Amino acid sequence: MVPEPWFSHWNYHTLQLLRHLPHSGMTDGFCDLLIGTPLLSTWVFAACFYRYWTKQDDQKAWRRRCLVSSVVAFGIAGLVTVVLRPWIHWVAPVLSPNFQSLFPSYRWGNGSENCFPSHSTLVYFMIALGFWPLNRRLCLWLSGVTLFFISLPRVYAGGHYPIDVLFSCLLDLLMIVPIRRWLLAAVPSNWHIGGKPQEAIRDMLFFVWVFELGEGFRSVESLAALARHLFSS
Repeated sequence: MVPEPWFSHWNYHTLQLLRHLPHSGMTDGFCDLLIGTPLLSTWVFAACFYRYWTKQDDQKAWRRRCLVSSVVAFGIAGLVTVVLRPWIHWVAPVLSPNFQSLFPSYRWGNGSENCFPSHSTLVYFMIALGFWPLNRRLCLWLSGVTLFFISLPRVYAGGHYPIDVLFSCLLDLLMIVPIRRWLLAAVPSNWHIGGKPQEAIRDMLFFVWVFELGEGFRSVESLAALARHLFSS
């Protein structure tokens, strides 16, 4: 028996609403373009993160601690999902017999065996929330970009249920507030000042983070897949 997502009927009716935008070569092509082209979706987050991290003024240390808080909160939220996934899991809509009728047949079979939750939403909605104390308009704008250019295309393509996106957003909100308060209180204001070795390591990590953020963590996924392959062998 195929596991059903939480609030199965609500998910079904919500996905039915997307049928007001019928699947066609143009709509599916645009959806796939957003999913497969980071320059149209995820690179804007890397650009904003880079801009606010490298800005030189008297609020540099505070601003960096705000940005780091979203990264730390995302890491902890990711660990929470790793713990939950063995216990809470369901196949993507395009693999579920109860939901496949909502999608064209050429979409069937392309989804994940465990699509809970939406990790793309988890990452980029969290990064968007990290800008709230820095620039609230930017925070709201990036949140909209996450939902409409990252989350929605994946739901429209049948890769995720609406509950996957909703859970990721709620988990982000639960994590970011306490983590931000803790880091802003615990991390010293001059934490970013250090010797050349520390600066070199920090700059290298920053470069890797911004690149992966822009590319949708494709390199990390490839390395994880390689590790799983080697482990299974």
